[in-house]
Amino acid sequence: MNRHLKQSWGRSRGRRTVAQHTGKKVLRKHPAPTLSLNIAPMIDITFLLLIFFLVTSTFKRAEGFLAAKLPHDAGRPAVALPISPIIIYVEQYGEGISEYRLRIANFVNAPASFEELTLFLEDVQRNPGFSDDTLVIIAADAEVAWDHVVNCWNAALRAGCKQISFGRQSE
Repeated sequence: MNRHLKQSWGRSRGRRTVAQHTGKKVLRKHPAPTLSLNIAPMIDITFLLLIFFLVTSTFKRAEGFLAAKLPHDAGRPAVALPISPIIIYVEQYGEGISEYRLRIANFVNAPASFEELTLFLEDVQRNPGFSDDTLVIIAADAEVAWDHVVNCWNAALRAGCKQISFGRQSE
């Protein structure tokens, strides 16, 4: 029998059959594969990511190093406060007790009623140099009914004035 043929007994009816052909074994020497790592693309990607994060990031300054522009005038208000207070003169006008006239020093347009006085004082407080802390002096004639003086006081309170005092007319 050929030595390249392998014989085996088949189970089919007791006959000898050739099962397979083995052939000659030839041993070839192949060189062992070497593993190499190509790092050039990895370095490219790393530099691209580094540039991306440097360009898109924002850096904050520390709070202790922020420049502060403080006023040189030690916190004084920028607008000078009025030297004189708001003086409201309540005068008797005519023969009757219920007739009165309001006049305000250093202002041309005087309110005609106590409701208008409230609106006038609110408007004056919005002007530069005036506030709700501006002194309001109510100066009344000796002939004026006390109700008019109280109504003038109430009008100043409704306007939000905090410093209200009484005075006398010197004119």
